[in-house]
Amino acid sequence: MAYTTFSGPVTSLNGFIGGPNTNAHTGTADTQQGGTTPFSATNTSTLTNGTTTLLASENKGVLIYVNLGANATTSTYAFSNGTDWLQVNDPVTKVNIA
Repeated sequence: MAYTTFSGPVTSLNGFIGGPNTNAHTGTADTQQGGTTPFSATNTSTLTNGTTTLLASENKGVLIYVNLGANATTSTYAFSNGTDWLQVNDPVTKVNIA
């Protein structure tokens, strides 16, 4: 496996969105994916970071870091099945609403 360093966000179309990035790009080409603010669940089908909203129905297959997404004290990665955001560590469990 190669070790690679990127100077900008790594984006996969209909793929993954990384978690908080303290070195996020803030210029005009910023995709707002990743960024410095983690996403949280407003309900099991909607995630937001305060600026960007991600609907499960429009992001099927996307993998994303969710602040407190597993429970009230644990963050997790989640993916969209096209209806809800589900926890990667327990794929039948929907994300926790923070």
